[in-house]
Amino acid sequence: MTDNERYLFDLNGFLVLRQVLSAEEVAAMNAAIDHHGADLEEREGSLVGDSKALAGTSHRKDLGGMLGWDRPWCEPFRHLLIHPAVKPTLDGILGTGYRLDHGPGLIAMDKGCEGGTLHGGGYERADMSEVYFFKAGRIHTGLTVVEYLLADEGPGDGGVAVLPGSHKANLPCPRDLIQWEQHQEHVVEVNGKAGDAIIFTETLTHGTLPWTADHERRALLYKFSPACMAYSPGAHDIGYPEYIEDMSDEERAVMEAPHFR
Repeated sequence: MTDNERYLFDLNGFLVLRQVLSAEEVAAMNAAIDHHGADLEEREGSLVGDSKALAGTSHRKDLGGMLGWDRPWCEPFRHLLIHPAVKPTLDGILGTGYRLDHGPGLIAMDKGCEGGTLHGGGYERADMSEVYFFKAGRIHTGLTVVEYLLADEGPGDGGVAVLPGSHKANLPCPRDLIQWEQHQEHVVEVNGKAGDAIIFTETLTHGTLPWTADHERRALLYKFSPACMAYSPGAHDIGYPEYIEDMSDEERAVMEAPHFR
């Protein structure tokens, strides 16, 4: 992780890493998702409450379980646990020995799909599993998201949006801003190309804007925690799935229960 990246992550609460996935990697993941397309389910409930600004004509679709798929479909998703273009940044943010807290999960959105209200923020963190602070020359953060774009998200398309700097906010985010109905100029739509990765601390106020592009949005989310922390039960607490034994040693290490070395 470079000094510039460390500064910008601390300042804004997020980073965009460009072209971390090759066209071949993106194609392999999209092919695997297409192969399991029957499992892609549209949410029953809305994620926008009574927000008119975030409303749409459909709900997002979700898909998970990629790490447990049969080979070769699982392979590109397992590789993302330790991808060499992203691992150094996670080491810099979370410390070496970071672990998968939960995921991966795919968010898919068709044209007209509703967004999702903004949530998170420094003021609202209840415990250390989502905390953010800087001390003794290093970043300390809990749950951290890596969002891989498997389709382009251009200006005005919608998709992931953040409120830069809100991970260090001292006041609760006003309701009309959470609903994207006021002060929209302060909410940044994070754009990128297929193969880019957006990394942000869960403490950052973030959400999703309605999808307006003609093509389907595909965003793949992995959520990591420092080695000694957990936000959710994780794989280790749900029977240690047999597929973990089929992983490489380095991949399996990311699936460990919280620990202190």
